[in-house]
Amino acid sequence: MHDSRSARRVRRKAPYFFLSYAPAPVPGGDSEAEGLEPDKDVEEFHADLIRAVAGLSGSLTLPSLGYLDATDRGGPAMARALQSSHCFVPLITRRYFIDGYCGRQWTAFVNRTRRGTLLPVLWTPVPTTARPLSVDLGLPSPDRPTTPTHVDPEALGRYAKGGLYGLRQYPGGSDYYDQCVRRIAQCIVQAALRTPEPAPDEAEFADLDVPDAFDTSFWHPLGIAVLAPDIHHLPPGRSDTKYGREPRDWQPFSDGLSIPLAERTAELARNLGFAPEIRTYDEAEDVFLGRRETTSPWILVIDPWVLHDRGVLDRLRAFDARDLPWVTVLTALADDPQTRRAREELEELLESALPRRLSSGRFIQRGAVAGLDNFEAFNRRFIELADSAAQQYLTRVPLPSSTSHSASADPQGDQEAQP
Repeated sequence: MHDSRSARRVRRKAPYFFLSYAPAPVPGGDSEAEGLEPDKDVEEFHADLIRAVAGLSGSLTLPSLGYLDATDRGGPAMARALQSSHCFVPLITRRYFIDGYCGRQWTAFVNRTRRGTLLPVLWTPVPTTARPLSVDLGLPSPDRPTTPTHVDPEALGRYAKGGLYGLRQYPGGSDYYDQCVRRIAQCIVQAALRTPEPAPDEAEFADLDVPDAFDTSFWHPLGIAVLAPDIHHLPPGRSDTKYGREPRDWQPFSDGLSIPLAERTAELARNLGFAPEIRTYDEAEDVFLGRRETTSPWILVIDPWVLHDRGVLDRLRAFDARDLPWVTVLTALADDPQTRRAREELEELLESALPRRLSSGRFIQRGAVAGLDNFEAFNRRFIELADSAAQQYLTRVPLPSSTSHSASADPQGDQEAQP
């Protein structure tokens, strides 16, 4: 990771920040360098951030204030900048977490002998399940006693929803974008004042022969519980065409694939970055009723025909009475004629079993509980709601690898930036 060569004359040349991002690949590129496309929006943001840092710090040496890791990756200039910069600014996109080069930069920076500040900046939205680390993606704010530069509440909301790139594309959003850039620059200047300059004999990075910070990440666990009859426990008169030997064999939707809904849901979950485990409701009920601690968010998939069983109806009422935001409920209405004829009766059973879920929460959550009558609708709602359950779970039980830019500040520095 290092060589023995000294980094002479690096003092006074340490960049305030190192901007790390994952460029889009170019189809047909013959090498890593040729296969990357410079991002003009990122380059413009880099220039805007340099100007903001210069204005807040009073520095006249604009070119050396920030280093943009562009498409010429891995050279000595990159190594020197990564080693000496005061602040590491990863520009977070979904692509960033699957770019091994970015992961190695992250590792190299956080393991430097001389600590710096890690300052993630959201560029485009990233679902919770696509983040291998629990990274705070809110707009950065300087630590006390510095007073944060003003950012309109609407700008904060739009940043959280669409990132800086979204603000750049938003009609009339240039003021919001500028406010966010100034706030980020304020944090960078504070970090530079807190972090000591590199010593003249400090060793340089020889290369990035370090682990990818994201390689050791895990998929987020997700429980999928199925509440449905099996072929031996059907309501009187119910056709057996949709059922199998176990509840998890239930196939409410007809598309010729002959794949149980639980397995199709698990495949959707894997595509979103989850590690799903399929259970019956009986197997999951201890978790839902608080008799066993949960270790994951959950999706509960219900066949309303099962609610003809009074015992099951009462058990589901007990589940509904509990406040479990990390459990998402989706009701699948089979596409057979018998279910279509019984729609009103099934809706009444659902209303009796899940009154709280059907009367509270967001509209799409209530709609998912009320019933989805084809796989396309089920697919859309699952994708929309699975990440919500994961966020609720992570809020309740945060991942131990959470990252905070303020925690990364060098403890030796006692100066406060007051730009």
